[in-house]
Amino acid sequence: MKTIGLLAQKGGAGKTSLALHWAVEADVGKKTSVAVIDIDLQGSAASWSLRREKGTPIMLQANEDNVREAVEVCEKNGMDYVFIDTMPRVERSTLEAAKVSDLAVIPCGPAILDIEAIGSTVEIIERVGIPGVIMINQGRPGSPINKKAADVLKQYGLPICPIRIMRRAALADAFNDGRAVRELSPKSKGAQEITASWRWVKKQLGGKQ
Repeated sequence: MKTIGLLAQKGGAGKTSLALHWAVEADVGKKTSVAVIDIDLQGSAASWSLRREKGTPIMLQANEDNVREAVEVCEKNGMDYVFIDTMPRVERSTLEAAKVSDLAVIPCGPAILDIEAIGSTVEIIERVGIPGVIMINQGRPGSPINKKAADVLKQYGLPICPIRIMRRAALADAFNDGRAVRELSPKSKGAQEITASWRWVKKQLGGKQ
């Protein structure tokens, strides 16, 4: 089992969006079992699951005190991938999720305030000693700011996903009825970006492509 922690101290980075889109990507049409653990008090991932007609991916709600137990339950039940959606602006939530993750993914917008804000999250994963990667999320289609952001983010010394997730309506619209972008608009640019970025993340985990 591989556990991916979506970590960002700054709110609005898109942790929930990536966790849900990737969870469906990992689950749909493949012989895998996937779970999402929502430890954000806002419970957005859990709310999405209630709107979803399909019974997968499995959704669990936990908190920083019992996230380890939730991960252990997933392993006992044969999950292949577990995504942990964390709470912004709460260091302990990020820390405890990092401790049980095989890989930390740090979503980051292309604006300078977003880039500067990930320093505290990078420090946490370095403290825990797990591998981490940076995902440029909510980028601006057709704008040079996305590449400039990638160049600035190199200062943190972490791998940066070459596939940038742009701000696209289909990614948000899919959540209205509990779907993911590949289910709402499978041929869209948004779906292509999610598919390609998940393949890259999977490669960082050592998974087959």
